[in-house]
Amino acid sequence: MTTRSMSIYALKLGMTVEDSLRDDHGYTETADHSSSIPELRVFIKRGSQDPPWWKGYLDLNEDLLQGTNSAAAFVPSGQRMMVLTFGAGQFLLRDDAYEHDFGTRVVLNAVDPRKLKSTETLDPDSSQRRRTQIPYDGDLALLSFAGDASVLKSLTGKARPKYSDLVRSVTGSSSLRVTTPARAEDLPRLLSRLRKLYRSDSFLKTFPDVAKIRPITDPVLISTLDEKLSAAVFDLSAPIVLTVPDILDYRDESFIQFSGHGVSQVFDDVYVKHYREYLEAHEVELETMSVEVLKHDYMLLLDGSNNQRQRWSIYKSLVYEVSDGTDYSYHFSDGSWFRVAADLIVALRQDVDPYWIDANLPEHRWPSEADYNKEVSDELNAVCLDQTNVSPKGQTAIEPCDILRGDGNKFELVHVKIGTSSANLSHLFNQAVNSAELLRTVKQSRQKLHKLVEKNADLATADSVLAAVENDQFEVAIAIVSHKRTPELKSDNLPIFSRISLRRALRSLSAMRVPVSVQLVPDATNRAGKVKPRKPRKPKFVPDE
Repeated sequence: MTTRSMSIYALKLGMTVEDSLRDDHGYTETADHSSSIPELRVFIKRGSQDPPWWKGYLDLNEDLLQGTNSAAAFVPSGQRMMVLTFGAGQFLLRDDAYEHDFGTRVVLNAVDPRKLKSTETLDPDSSQRRRTQIPYDGDLALLSFAGDASVLKSLTGKARPKYSDLVRSVTGSSSLRVTTPARAEDLPRLLSRLRKLYRSDSFLKTFPDVAKIRPITDPVLISTLDEKLSAAVFDLSAPIVLTVPDILDYRDESFIQFSGHGVSQVFDDVYVKHYREYLEAHEVELETMSVEVLKHDYMLLLDGSNNQRQRWSIYKSLVYEVSDGTDYSYHFSDGSWFRVAADLIVALRQDVDPYWIDANLPEHRWPSEADYNKEVSDELNAVCLDQTNVSPKGQTAIEPCDILRGDGNKFELVHVKIGTSSANLSHLFNQAVNSAELLRTVKQSRQKLHKLVEKNADLATADSVLAAVENDQFEVAIAIVSHKRTPELKSDNLPIFSRISLRRALRSLSAMRVPVSVQLVPDATNRAGKVKPRKPRKPKFVPDE
């Protein structure tokens, strides 16, 4: 039986055909059809007939033309208008006209969970996007999907047998991509069944973790949340944080400056308080604040000579959490909004907080992370292993730890990071796991550790450390240096996606039977109000946009 592929969108309830069209769509409605589909409306756009680029590239004399026509067909179904798109027909629709979770929900309800083919996922803590495919039917486990840590962007698989008369395979994201044997006269029945699948919550039994974290793509909801975000900049009680949305090497001297409403003074560290004062100095207040301001303004990263190294929009650099009193909360990170189930937040607290301990490391009162590691090692009679490497030759460098402390029989590998930005913490947690795994499984890494300890301490200490590692008599400590004065909140001090990556790291270490603890070390440097004196020379800046 012949099958056909098409993409299907579901317009929001109450959205008319005219309301859903882009102003500059370039499509023309045609009434030249004899279709039996009730109230069908079709818009088409003819593709230009041009030679392919490779005709001239290869100097071919053949008469070659190619072009692609596009169309969008509007079909009423129940109280909702459905849209079938062909070619590039989706570009006829406004982004805020359709349900952005339609395709995903239908696929989750319609797909056979044992006959999946591919997934597209996003890891919010690292912004990594990946597509995983398998050449045979399989389940989510074979596709390496971690529902408590990844966002499912798209899912492809074969439909359950009970739907095979109308749908053979399905792919879902904002739209639903189906391969169907349905003829045109079968479309009303197909669309009716798809609407029912969209309304169903039965997928929660088959895929219970998929709905824990969902990206928000609906422009209307994003606009509402963006208004809350921009207002929160001036709310001293709001859980909003300004961070560098990238991994920084704190061993290098760096400073922060703002631009967009003129250039600000130079600061030692990143604080939303600095940005708020910058706005107020340029007469931007709550009444005139908007998300456009956040996207227009930039945070500049400067080196020790006031030269610009990087820059990010303020919008991309904010971390914010807000709840609407339902079973979900909304989290903003790296320029994107996510809906997170409340029960996931509770589960994270239950899983991570038992590893949390009161700080047993000295407070941070030195200019840099490198200084902290060195001075604290001296103060505790420990071994500083910051900026060292135990990876086998030819592999990516991995520090064994920043500070190695112990009593001669049992040793603790202490990993230190300043700040609570998701990118930095993800790097910290991965380093703790990778270091422990290398030392437990790779002889060459243990030998390199022995040489490092002998070099930075003495032979007797090196021998003791090697024996402890070989006998699994070592522990791991994760130390997060922060100005936050709420240690009683434990893991709630961290951004939601950092809590997720921390739980993953803790599970990995526990699986290796490595004892691990987490602590929040007070940052006493008081950099929040400190301004770096300007250099005599003029800084180099990217022009304001």
